[in-house]
Amino acid sequence: MLTPNTIPDKEPLIRVGIVLPEDKFKSIELEVPFSPAYRALSENNSQIIQPENICRFSVAGDEIRLNDLNGAKFWRIEPEHPYKMYPKTGIKVNQVVAGRGFHWEKPIDVYLSGSIEINIHEDHLLLINELPMEEYLMCVATSEMGADCPSPLIESQTIAARSWMLANIEQKHIQLGMDVCNDDCCQRYQGSGNLTPQSIAGAQNTFGQVLIYDDKICDARYSKSCGGVMETFNTIWPGADLDYLKTIVDAPANFTHSVLPLSAEDNVKHWIDEIPETYCSSKTVDESTLYKYLGSVDEEGRYFRWEFTYSQSELCDLLNNKLNLRADFILGFNPVSRGGSGRLSKIEISYRRKDQKEYTYFVDSEYKIRQSFHKGFLYSSCFYIVQENVVEGIPQNFTLKGAGWGHGVGYCQIGALGMALNGYTTEQIVSHYYPGSKLTKIY
Repeated sequence: MLTPNTIPDKEPLIRVGIVLPEDKFKSIELEVPFSPAYRALSENNSQIIQPENICRFSVAGDEIRLNDLNGAKFWRIEPEHPYKMYPKTGIKVNQVVAGRGFHWEKPIDVYLSGSIEINIHEDHLLLINELPMEEYLMCVATSEMGADCPSPLIESQTIAARSWMLANIEQKHIQLGMDVCNDDCCQRYQGSGNLTPQSIAGAQNTFGQVLIYDDKICDARYSKSCGGVMETFNTIWPGADLDYLKTIVDAPANFTHSVLPLSAEDNVKHWIDEIPETYCSSKTVDESTLYKYLGSVDEEGRYFRWEFTYSQSELCDLLNNKLNLRADFILGFNPVSRGGSGRLSKIEISYRRKDQKEYTYFVDSEYKIRQSFHKGFLYSSCFYIVQENVVEGIPQNFTLKGAGWGHGVGYCQIGALGMALNGYTTEQIVSHYYPGSKLTKIY
């Protein structure tokens, strides 16, 4: 596993969680390819798996059964010899969860190079993929975005993913014996099924390159669309702001707009209502063709600006379910605090219960706001709410008008795409999104 606060001088092996305990899998099915040969290992077993065999792992008490073999506490499936990466290399694992907890959640099949470990954690199966860092990164770039993206996008995405990984700040899953998971919780890794010559070249052309600031690897956060302005670190997460993650307009240095900076509520509303020509704008990247550049689990749709409407009963039921308000009617909202991109970090909800008394409730983080205002997970917390058809003080409808997709900190994937399509280089893209950082080869 990766060591915190350490800059490696050679390519590390990393451990990626593919099936997590929260997925609640009691069985996992995988298919072994014709080549290379794989060996199954446990504390009391070692044998070659026949090519193109289907292996079914299932929970049997406190052990794991592999097909008809005796149960074991753990299993490790590893190749007998090294092999070259190419599309759909490795073991195929069926029906892995992608987009956990988000509205785009779906099952997908993944091909995994390297080795696989299967353990039990709290009565459910845990599957970890161990592989070299650069093989992992080849798959990340075209899991996060599509294979048709231009080279500067793929290379800059690879540099950001490598930097974030090696900065190793969050370690969300260290208690499970893994460096990261395979999903949006950390960064997308959907195996070699999305591997392309472009993503292989993206890793090879940037091999070992990371962003350095103040002698440390940058915690290079990224999201799908900043909505036109990048957000600061501590608007989204606890901790001090980082100098290379700033509130910057996602546009050339000479860009101006009458409502900037977004320091007042009216400014935020005007910004959301307009389509400024930033790098991630739908004026720069046509949203009717955006789908061909997106990752395979991304939804087609509007990423730069979006809106939808809830009825009173829909929003009341949603917030009651998410926040346990026990509200009879939602009366209105007050945006208490926003970051520099317009993203809400605290909002006040006013509502009435059956006793006819009025109450207030504060949702006090970007994550909780996005979690609360959507059945799955809201696209962004950069939004305002229009109350419509007010009858005796009670709005009958609420329209959410918003900007961006994701937390908006650091690298904006659609903005980077806009830059790449307009001729910017890899170095110019990472310099724009992580100002003051230095691109450095560490191994």
